[in-house]
Amino acid sequence: MSTKHIYFQEGHAIDYVKGLQKEYGGDIEDNKIYIERGRLRIYVEAILIFNGFELLLLNVDSPEDIVFHRTPDNNPNFIHLNVIKEGIYQQKFEQEMTQMQYGTQNGVFVYDALFPITVEIPANSNLKIIGFKFDLSIRNSIMSNALNSITTLFKEQAGVAFHTNLSQESERLLKDILHFQTLDKNRRALIVSRAIESFTILATNLEKLNSQDELHGLHIEDYSRLQSIKQKLSTSFEERATVEKLAETYGVSVSKLKRDFKTLFNCSITHYYTNAKIDEAYRRLKSGKFTVSEVGYDLGYSNLSKFSEMFKKLKGISPRDVVKIN
Repeated sequence: MSTKHIYFQEGHAIDYVKGLQKEYGGDIEDNKIYIERGRLRIYVEAILIFNGFELLLLNVDSPEDIVFHRTPDNNPNFIHLNVIKEGIYQQKFEQEMTQMQYGTQNGVFVYDALFPITVEIPANSNLKIIGFKFDLSIRNSIMSNALNSITTLFKEQAGVAFHTNLSQESERLLKDILHFQTLDKNRRALIVSRAIESFTILATNLEKLNSQDELHGLHIEDYSRLQSIKQKLSTSFEERATVEKLAETYGVSVSKLKRDFKTLFNCSITHYYTNAKIDEAYRRLKSGKFTVSEVGYDLGYSNLSKFSEMFKKLKGISPRDVVKIN
């Protein structure tokens, strides 16, 4: 299967429209473009709500994988808030892949675009994203409180990103925006009104999570550290990896390490490490070169019955049955 690569600098919503037109052709009308070619369906629209505050509507359903290569805009005051309304994609920074999916802890992504990110949209994913792009330095009486809520997240830190989920109230409002896209009359007015309302709710929720210490930003060095830790957990099975030892090795507190790992990968370190070990156990047993005892002990299990129990729980088959099949 072929892959389409599209390159552009992160920035204003209209840049997405122009970038997709450059790649696929077509005509831009009223800052939007609809591309239909065989099984390919792409719709992207940029709406300037007021100076310094923009809305991006992006629908992608492609028979081939599409990769967006987004370079930094180097403007710490210009913030990008993306909500996945339907579908799934993979987001990559420095070779670390994170699954971004509707309805999960990674369903909402907020960052200042000071580091490069690659977005990989799988074929036939029917992805729908609603994005807000705004300048923290603008002054607008209607949006002042909402913008101030976001400003607090980036006030003393740059090169940072936040991952969170979508509240039920925001879910309802954003669903309306998707519906309003299909209307003929009063379409733009209804979209803009819901966009302002939904952004205000999103900003309020982010401020609340931050005040309750439930929203934690990830800096460039955090992403790099987590990438290294994940790689270690995926390959170092002979020596038992504990959260405490990892925290000491990488020079962070246990609480920060656990929190950051959960934020990025939506699972605990223990959960990830256990699954990685069982995946490795399955690979070794499948090769037919190892016995159950050899695999269990090599992967740090002192009790083979517990190894077999965990293996069957995660794989749905006992390790001995895997050996028999081969």
